[in-house]
Amino acid sequence: MMHSVKLQEILQECAQGNVIQSPAASVILSPEGMKNPVLSGFASLEKAGPTDVSFWTGNVKSITGANGFSATDLAKCEAGVLFVPMGTARENFPKVRCLVPVENPYHAMVCFLEKYGSRLVDMPRDASGAPVPQIDPTAEIGPGCVVMPGAVIGVRCRLEANVVIYPNVVVGEGCIFQAGVVVGSRGFGFYEYQGKRRMVPHLAGVRIGNNCSFGSNTVVAAGFISPTTIGNDCHLDAMVQIGHNCVLGNNIYMAAQTALGGTTIVEDDVNIAGGAKAAGHLTIGRGAIVTAKAGVTKSVPAGRTVAGFPAIDADVWRRQMVELRVMAKKNLKK
Repeated sequence: MMHSVKLQEILQECAQGNVIQSPAASVILSPEGMKNPVLSGFASLEKAGPTDVSFWTGNVKSITGANGFSATDLAKCEAGVLFVPMGTARENFPKVRCLVPVENPYHAMVCFLEKYGSRLVDMPRDASGAPVPQIDPTAEIGPGCVVMPGAVIGVRCRLEANVVIYPNVVVGEGCIFQAGVVVGSRGFGFYEYQGKRRMVPHLAGVRIGNNCSFGSNTVVAAGFISPTTIGNDCHLDAMVQIGHNCVLGNNIYMAAQTALGGTTIVEDDVNIAGGAKAAGHLTIGRGAIVTAKAGVTKSVPAGRTVAGFPAIDADVWRRQMVELRVMAKKNLKK
């Protein structure tokens, strides 16, 4: 059960400047938008549908294809409401129902989520609309565990001790959570507005597939406007950190003290050895291996084995280490 927000409510906020500061006269409605649609969710630009609210900061793809969306991507957007920079041309978004030009689209999205976000989250609720936990009867819940309202625990899952599952976390079948695991806590996200760093609300939660395991004190952070996602048959050792909005495929193994920065994509069949770290906003390709203590600072091609910091092809790294040792020995003899 989801609550909803009428487009008219958002337009009133724009006119009054209470939450979202945008001149009402600058709001651009399509013929469909004028029908005053009901908005029932929020999503990233590429995933947003006619009942979703989203934002675009004005970033476009460079010649190399990085750092934004192409004109084709923008033309495909079907959001119900889209916060955009002042002066954005309507023709860039032919399928969007309502364009709302604002000074800072990211800040406008945050303000929207802070006021309306919790009522738009799709989670189990009782007849009054209040979130409730949904725990399958076959699940085992150990001592000191907390399953917050709005969380879903699937068939034959096992929460051992002192596990915390936050709202809007959906766990599939047969997953195991060892002591101290936390899933769905707010991500470590901040943005700067008017000279001050502000916290980003992470309301999109976490989605976990089937037959996954999580070692002691592992943390999986919630997503911003799309969920942090973990596929099937993923196994994370103790003290692993998964940042907000990461997307993990299937059959992934991460040893102790590994970490992924926010918005990292890890494709199927990847192995990450102990202590390795990955910066955010990159992709680790299918079947790749990240060796122990490596620091991944750029995307790793499928099937590649990387080592060192910054992480490079493992064979190249080994040769470099040998040459450094030879040079060091020669210098010591002088």
